[in-house]
Amino acid sequence: MTRTGPRLRFRRNQRLSRARDFQQVYDARVSRRAGPLVIYAKPNQTPCHRLGLSVGRRVGTAVTRNLIKRRLREAFRTLQLTLPRPADRAYDLVINVRPHDPLHLADYQTHLQDAARALHETWSRRDPKGSP
Repeated sequence: MTRTGPRLRFRRNQRLSRARDFQQVYDARVSRRAGPLVIYAKPNQTPCHRLGLSVGRRVGTAVTRNLIKRRLREAFRTLQLTLPRPADRAYDLVINVRPHDPLHLADYQTHLQDAARALHETWSRRDPKGSP
């Protein structure tokens, strides 16, 4: 098996796990709805995008919630190099999942890509220099 391009991973430093990290993204008050997802974004000081997931019990059983989280992480992992970014930095993204039946990976990728593009345009208009 031959690989082309860089190996894409989802490492620990690309995860938002602390409540204060989530709160900082929410406090920026920049979000977009994309299908059953509400995606919040805030520029960060790191060279890579970081992802946080919020999937409540209303979404479904534990099996359903975990399936959705796996697909969202995979969508993020495969798109991380193509997501828009401010100069020399990246975004912290928090995805809130609304109740829905699990979608295919391609659907989550489309929703994530479209929302990231719209969020980047919003941040570019808000702060043309790209500072958080």
